[in-house]
Amino acid sequence: MTEKQEVGRRERKKLMLREALITAAYELFAVKGFDETRVEDITEQVDVSTRTFFRYFASKEDVVLDYQEAEHEDFMAALNRRPTGEPALSAIHHAAVEVVRGCESGSYGFNADRFMTLQELLRSHPLVRAKNLQNSVERRDSIVKMIALRMGTDSVQDIRPTVLVWALDYAHLAAHDLWKKNPGIPYSDVLDKIFGVIEQGLNFQAYPLLQPGPSAAEIQ
Repeated sequence: MTEKQEVGRRERKKLMLREALITAAYELFAVKGFDETRVEDITEQVDVSTRTFFRYFASKEDVVLDYQEAEHEDFMAALNRRPTGEPALSAIHHAAVEVVRGCESGSYGFNADRFMTLQELLRSHPLVRAKNLQNSVERRDSIVKMIALRMGTDSVQDIRPTVLVWALDYAHLAAHDLWKKNPGIPYSDVLDKIFGVIEQGLNFQAYPLLQPGPSAAEIQ
């Protein structure tokens, strides 16, 4: 075996161990709960030491958020692939849905159960939510800059790119809320519909109390 082959083999083993730790953690989070799962529980399931765990992750929260950098890179790539003349909000819409559908179909090692656990922790667990918000600042800034570039404007002087990127965040929050109430519908479909509503405009016509407005079918 050449030196290059040996290095490649070691890297593959590291990646396999990393994925094994993530898989074990998510399985335990789903069964025991995030707070009740100790690092020792994760390492026992994979049969490695806690020292090995901390070579890969600084905390349990980092296990949950491990996928984020890859997801962000995929989102930026998807956004960059959108047609040049496409409105910025539409580009964000389609790029976001594309990445979520990738998650649902197995990207980043996700399956339906892991994706559901992830979404619940991101929105509901204080420590995970706080770490996610902390980590999201740089990612959000990079999206704002790309949107400004697409729009041919300056992200400091023009507030629109920032507003559009915050719309992405709040679309995900709304999607999670609606998805929990309608668990049989794929998250990506819920997100797609929410962006459709945002793109139509949020200055909804008001209807008097006790007088029903048009049905969803009529609106569509």
